[in-house]
Amino acid sequence: MRTVPLLAALCGLALSVPAHAASVWAGAWGYAPADSDAREPEQPPGTYRYRVRLTQAGDALQLSFSNAEGDRPLAIAAVGIADPSAATGTEIGAHPLRPLTFSGQSGIALPEGHTVVSDPLAAPFRVGQDVIVSVTFTTPTRPARTNLGLEMAFAPAGAEPLFTPIKVRSYLSLAAVRAKRAPCTVVAFGDSITDGFLGLSPQTRGWPGRLAERLAALPSARRCGVVNMGISGNRVLRRGRATSALDRFWRDVASVPNVTHVIFLEGINDIGAGKDSGPEATAPDQLVQGYRQFVARAHALGIRVIGGTMTPALHAGYMSPAKERTRQAVNAAIRTGAIFDDVVDFDAAVRDPASPADLRPDYDPGDHLHPNDAGLRAMGDAVNLSALRPAN
Repeated sequence: MRTVPLLAALCGLALSVPAHAASVWAGAWGYAPADSDAREPEQPPGTYRYRVRLTQAGDALQLSFSNAEGDRPLAIAAVGIADPSAATGTEIGAHPLRPLTFSGQSGIALPEGHTVVSDPLAAPFRVGQDVIVSVTFTTPTRPARTNLGLEMAFAPAGAEPLFTPIKVRSYLSLAAVRAKRAPCTVVAFGDSITDGFLGLSPQTRGWPGRLAERLAALPSARRCGVVNMGISGNRVLRRGRATSALDRFWRDVASVPNVTHVIFLEGINDIGAGKDSGPEATAPDQLVQGYRQFVARAHALGIRVIGGTMTPALHAGYMSPAKERTRQAVNAAIRTGAIFDDVVDFDAAVRDPASPADLRPDYDPGDHLHPNDAGLRAMGDAVNLSALRPAN
């Protein structure tokens, strides 16, 4: 079947979107906001480009932009979307950017702590489709830095902008599509291992991206969208990188349209950042209580939570034998099935059979904590797709 380019299809469609009672909005891509660091360099007014891979099909697109943890008010002058010109990169194709609006206006203020949502843009969107999102700011920005291999670029304001790759966290926080059928939407919630830290596949973006690939191969009645809301350095019980997992549930899970399931993988930063013993140590029962609090929030909204066991990290810089015992105790509690609605054993998927407290050597990039692309792929393959069946 011949694919119609995004912008060609857009040229024949109106920007206004009528109500569709039989359709639903569903999350198709996500990038949880994290704190900016005052030590990071400030970017002048200019334009960011983000390459986004959609995990759900629909007939309209709506984008959210977040300054939830920024250190200054921002002003968006323009947002547009386009087809990419190549299989990788942030260059746009032959068709020009198609503008998005905010309450009918081309720009909008984005104060500290706030999120804004665009008007819907009607056009056909496919599962697995890459879209270039262009966002122009008239104010300086200080985006949080990242080691993720995401495809982004920045160009300062000027007559002939030159876009150069940049590794920062995106102000774009959510892409949602309007679908006639969206049986389920999965939020992958966690820390750097969910975020895709050190992963070299920017379009797949860690184990949630691999999960999305597997779901895309299913019949439409079984196909879930996947929204990655991992944040490197995040913790369950207290603020680490960004606010705690318990507090950001409402921002990064409850706000996702049509969310039906969460795959939860957090806790290693709580353990690693604590002491070996004493009041500054993270005890197993503290993490379990935090998990139960997260599940209670989800169940209040009818969302099922799949708990992931923490992956091996004994020889990571912030771990120790005492902390490893805590990890093992919490994983044992997760495996009982008494905390979460279902379990995915990420630990078993990537551990070294000869040394279960460590990553498999071929999955270890050298920091003994973050699985490499092969390990992230194994984690995505470990999720039992039957656990994501929509409720009848």
